Amino acid sequence: MDWLTLIVDGLWIAALAIMRSVSRQTYERTLPTAKMPMPFGLKGLTKWRINRLLAVSFTPTLACIVWLFMLSVGQGAPEGSSQRMMMLVLRLSIAPLFCLIHLWHMREALKLLTAEGQLRS
Repeated sequence: MDWLTLIVDGLWIAALAIMRSVSRQTYERTLPTAKMPMPFGLKGLTKWRINRLLAVSFTPTLACIVWLFMLSVGQGAPEGSSQRMMMLVLRLSIAPLFCLIHLWHMREALKLLTAEGQLRS
């Protein structure tokens, strides 16, 4: 099961790298004074805004914390147990989910900031 764990961890590293790249591009495109919109409701409306550095790093940081937590819980289980396999499958499914959520958030934030004129030319 070691090779399977390496593949799942590689997927997490790839997802975090994608999130970091998108965050960097979004950060560089926004004006220093821009306040980034945070969670969007189902109708596409933003609830609140925060500093652009916090906004672009929120989801990747949360994803990293969740990954490390699930990794520690999974490694604490006995070798070959169903709990260990379930944590592996859970880690496998949550990595792309975090990545898609972050990409969606950055896209929606850029749309809104473009309409407000808060992006660099």
